[in-house]
Amino acid sequence: MLDTLEMLEAIGSDASLRYASTVELTTVLERGKASEAFTAAVASGDASRLDEEFGYRKMYQPQATQSFCSSELS
Repeated sequence: MLDTLEMLEAIGSDASLRYASTVELTTVLERGKASEAFTAAVASGDASRLDEEFGYRKMYQPQATQSFCSSELS
């Protein structure tokens, strides 16, 4: 999993990877020996494939949110 996080960080910080086509990015991940789940997620465009690696946890919406009325800001 650590390698996947490092690869995600590298993709985010390198514009040529961040804007690469699916085929190009999949090729880079295969050469970099990325996990099968990560490579499959990129190739299919389905981020749920990463559940295999990171585990699935249902995320709930917050029950309360903070908002300010414009009159409170004055």
